[in-house]
Amino acid sequence: MLFTAIGCCQRKPCNGLLERIQKGLSSRFKIEIQASSSQTDYFELSGGGKQVTVRANNYVSAAFGVNWYLKYYCRTNFSFCEDQLPQLPTDLPPVNERQATVLADNLYMNYCTFSYTTVFWDWERWEREIDLMALNGITMPLAMVGTEAVWRNTLLKFGYTNSEIKEFLCGPAYFGWLLMGNLEEIGGPLPDEWFTNQIALQKKILARMRAYGMKPVFQGFFGMVPSSLKEKFPEAHLVEQGLWNSLQRPPVLDPTDPLFERMAKVWYAEYEKLYGQAEAFGGDLFHEGGKTGGIDVTDAARRVQTAMRQKNPNAVWVIQAWGGNPKAELLAGLDKQHTLVVDLAAEFWDNWRTRKGFDGFPWLWSNITNYGGNIGLHGRLDAIASGPVDGQHDPIASLSMKGIGSTPEGIEVNPVVFDLANEMRWRSEYLDLEVWLQKYAERRYGSPDTSLKAAWSLFHRTAYGTYAGHRRPSESVFCAPPSLKRDKITASAWSQSRIFYDPELFAQGVGLFLQSAEKLNQVPTYQYDAIDFVRQYLADLGREAYYKLVDAYQAKERAAFAHWSERFLQLIRDQNELLSTHERFFVGRWLAMARSKSKQPEIQDLYEHNARMLIGTWTETQSPVRDYAHKEWGGMLRDYYLPRWTNYITYLKESLQGETVPVPDSFSAEKAWVNAHNTYTIASHADPVQTAKKMYSKYRRVDEVR
Repeated sequence: MLFTAIGCCQRKPCNGLLERIQKGLSSRFKIEIQASSSQTDYFELSGGGKQVTVRANNYVSAAFGVNWYLKYYCRTNFSFCEDQLPQLPTDLPPVNERQATVLADNLYMNYCTFSYTTVFWDWERWEREIDLMALNGITMPLAMVGTEAVWRNTLLKFGYTNSEIKEFLCGPAYFGWLLMGNLEEIGGPLPDEWFTNQIALQKKILARMRAYGMKPVFQGFFGMVPSSLKEKFPEAHLVEQGLWNSLQRPPVLDPTDPLFERMAKVWYAEYEKLYGQAEAFGGDLFHEGGKTGGIDVTDAARRVQTAMRQKNPNAVWVIQAWGGNPKAELLAGLDKQHTLVVDLAAEFWDNWRTRKGFDGFPWLWSNITNYGGNIGLHGRLDAIASGPVDGQHDPIASLSMKGIGSTPEGIEVNPVVFDLANEMRWRSEYLDLEVWLQKYAERRYGSPDTSLKAAWSLFHRTAYGTYAGHRRPSESVFCAPPSLKRDKITASAWSQSRIFYDPELFAQGVGLFLQSAEKLNQVPTYQYDAIDFVRQYLADLGREAYYKLVDAYQAKERAAFAHWSERFLQLIRDQNELLSTHERFFVGRWLAMARSKSKQPEIQDLYEHNARMLIGTWTETQSPVRDYAHKEWGGMLRDYYLPRWTNYITYLKESLQGETVPVPDSFSAEKAWVNAHNTYTIASHADPVQTAKKMYSKYRRVDEVR
């Protein structure tokens, strides 16, 4: 077999990646690309000493191969939650290894990710994320930045003015739900500069993705249109979609209506003018309770796909398997060769299994893990390690399984999940997860400490365990709207604050982890995880304190109520102090990113309002999505969550004393915070690891005595 060592220009994607990882690193790796004669992705590692050769069938496989070598031979860790990369030795460890997979596709991101995490990113942060995609073998990233410009250009061709278009388009933080057809208008209007800047940003993003050979997924036209379209085209058949969490959903234009074909043609033409041709388009008919309005679903689906393929006959419709969709009658109208079904939360629901591989349609096994960008420790690691292998071994589903996906609503949390999930595309046999986690602990911190390995064994048995009914992270009661619901209290409407694991066992794990504090105090990955694990420990203690104060209140035991309510409030204060030592756990970082998207003060205020509302009230008026995107972040704990709990506990105390007082309504105060523009300053001189140790020791010592 002949292999071609690619030249400087051709090897630029991996060369640039290596240099961004560490200056001079590109000289330590020789990248060779050889297209595979089969449908198999592969990489081969050979050599050592001064240089390692990475031979692969494409740039993504090569980048994944580089990461594999650095992970398993050099004990490194790359993540969106800090890196651990020592200076490589003069003589690189010898290697002779080959890995291959028949799973060609690896989808990444969720529509919601573009709101909960990436909305205010600049090119530097996107460049970093695309590098992480390559290192983790991502082949199909969602690429939704700048889609609002496609909407603008399309609607201008149908009689809309710029101001009318802005009345339809939402603010920056809410595009994920606009694209899914859940809402319109909220958080706007968009300033003109937003369109210009996002177009430029998207072009950079796409250029880099395409340089790696990734296949970006664009937004398809599936019929969602502005509510105002009925005023422009009174004869058009619009299917009203009702409300989504108290918000008006935009209607769907019946695909059999002649206007649909006209709009779709313009949509894809404008998309291509701006961003070039795409091979994959997302978009879901009747998402999350959408109404069919009596239309022929099978025929409608056929027409949507036909319109999609007119610009690019090879185009594939990427459909989410979520909430009962896609229905069998919808799939019946589609061409299997041009459809890809993403089993969005397969780590919990296993739709692929009950639907027998979606009746032969190409499909991906995917995990969500994160909802709303919440930062609670969570990841059904056993399910994630076994599910993709189950799919490959299933006699029916395996015939149409094309790959995997990582589709969290928010990222920059729980890095172990991202690491494991994407590695599973390259594994066809079951993994000894306990052994894998021991190696993960070594490379995450660059240390073979037995205490770290023991800690991760306990984290696997607790916060990262797989439990029946445990689809979402256990929510922090600190972030829940105050009530006496006790076991049923939640921060958001679709989750729970129940702890599925043994909190004492988890606390022991945190103690083991902190035994390495003096040695690893300056390691960024250790700093991040020390904060995160102690944050979870304090949140777990908060649940206990909350249960105790509720019990004391209901038993009318004033002294016990005073004790437990003060402990509860102090836990919030201490968690705020802890999280204010690290920018990744600090609300100021999020708000600063929002304001950095413009240099105009009034526009900065608009972006900041979007950023605050999304993580706070979510909507302008009280609705079911209030606190859905709650954040255990320094600054926000102090100014948003602590005051409403303080007021509520004061109300309970006064009622225990026999006073007749109204239940406090905190929504007006929450709105005030959402509308504010106060600045936040991180505790720059505080030591994150030492603060974590201090908080752990403070409560561990008290609890051991108690």
